[in-house]
Amino acid sequence: MNRLECECVLLYVGLPLLLTVVRLTAGAFPVLPVLWVAACPAAVYLVKREGWGRREFFGCQTSRAQALRLGLRLLAVAAVLSGAILLVAPEQYLELPRRSPRLWALVLVLYPPLSVFPQGILYRGLFFARYAPLFPGERARRMAGAAAFSLAHLVFLNPWALLLTLAGGVLFNRTYRATGSLHFSSLEHAVCGQLVFTCGWGRYLYHGITRLAEYAG
Repeated sequence: MNRLECECVLLYVGLPLLLTVVRLTAGAFPVLPVLWVAACPAAVYLVKREGWGRREFFGCQTSRAQALRLGLRLLAVAAVLSGAILLVAPEQYLELPRRSPRLWALVLVLYPPLSVFPQGILYRGLFFARYAPLFPGERARRMAGAAAFSLAHLVFLNPWALLLTLAGGVLFNRTYRATGSLHFSSLEHAVCGQLVFTCGWGRYLYHGITRLAEYAG
């Protein structure tokens, strides 16, 4: 493997596997600091080497048709997440807003800047700017990015985290490549994540959410 391939494997495969081993041997730990430690140098690279500025990070020049399609997709996501949780674990439906409305509101507010923003930098901005050329064809690149995004959630040790984030990665990458807007794809990511926490899937994607709800409640 050349240097670029080694970088890609270490960042998107090696790091999630290492974090999972730590979780298995030492127990749960805060994931957000690790995410930010990885995202900060990625952002520096995008600025210094790729010439990114405010427009690339925060620009959102999209058409009304794209905004309408996003709204329809989000309605479909809400319906699928609600229907699926009612089939799989009906007692968890709307668990967080029912048990702890204030914590739920806090999650909705803090999730986009603290989690979505650095994930967007790592799994869309950096991946497609630096590593996507390693994969042949646009479809393969989007799927590889989605797989990397899914593998990042291996640390939560359940198949639902992998399946939900794989589907999410496919959606977010498609939006990012169609619009060229990190901000617009992050908006989709943020609302989908908020729906996940609202509908009752949050315990699968954040190992502390149930304990926090019990404490806050």
